[in-house]
Amino acid sequence: MRKLSAILVMAALFAANLAEAADDPAARKLLDAVMAKNAAGFQAGQSKTALTLRLASGKEKTWLTLARVVRKDGKMRSRITFLQPAEDAGIELLMLEQGKGQAAQQFLWLPKMRRLRRIGGSQRNAAFMDTDFSFGDLDSHGMQGGETKKLGNEPVGGVPCARVEVTTPDPDEAYSKIELWIDEKLSVPRQMTFYGKDGKLVKTLTVDAIDGSTLKKFHMQNHVRGSTTTVETREIDTKVVLPDAAFQPEALGQ
Repeated sequence: MRKLSAILVMAALFAANLAEAADDPAARKLLDAVMAKNAAGFQAGQSKTALTLRLASGKEKTWLTLARVVRKDGKMRSRITFLQPAEDAGIELLMLEQGKGQAAQQFLWLPKMRRLRRIGGSQRNAAFMDTDFSFGDLDSHGMQGGETKKLGNEPVGGVPCARVEVTTPDPDEAYSKIELWIDEKLSVPRQMTFYGKDGKLVKTLTVDAIDGSTLKKFHMQNHVRGSTTTVETREIDTKVVLPDAAFQPEALGQ
C-alpha cells in the first residue's frame, strides 16, 4: 500500500523547537531523507493494497484497499478507500499533510452511518480498522517533532543500516520513543520499534520486500495483544490523473 505513513502532534510547536535545538544533525538528515519520501515510493499515483490482520488466536481478516497519493506544494495528500470485504467497502480515510511540526489532518468516512469524522488529539492513538496500525502511525508527525539521535550502524537482514532514535515529547503521543533502522542507500526504514510511555516495547515494524524505493510488503507486530498486520502492495499506477477535488473532505463517499 506503499502506503500511508506514521504519527502526530500539535502541542509540539513549542516542544519541536526545543527538540530541534538538541538534535543530532546526522540523525536529523537521515530522518528528513526518509520523510521526504512517502511510503508508497512515488509522489503521485494509486495502488491496490492488501492488509491482513492475524490475531493471537490464529484468526485472520483481510482487507483490499485503493490508496491514492499526490504531493502538492510540498505536502502529501493521501486517500485510502476500502474495497473488500463487503461489510467494510466504502470506508475511507483522507490524510492531508500540514506544515512541519503539525499533525496531518485526518478525516474518516463511515458509509453505513453517512458520517464524516475528524480524527484528532488522543483519537490518533486508536487502532485504524482494528489493525495494528493506529491513526497516528499513518502520520509522521511524532518523528518530525521529536528529538533525534544516531545510535550507530546496525544491519537488518544483511542490509547495512543507520540506527536512529527519536524521542517524542508530545503528551498526546502514544510512544515515548521510536527507533528506526534506515537503509541509507534507499532512504527507507528497514525496521522500526515503538516504545510506550513506560519504556516498554509496544510494536515492531519490519519491511519484508522493497521494489526500488517502494515498500512492497511489511508487517507490524503488536507485542501487547500478540497480533500482526501485514501490508502488501499488489498493483501500482503512477500514470493515473488524480484531480485536486479527490482530496477534499467533502469528496469522501463520492
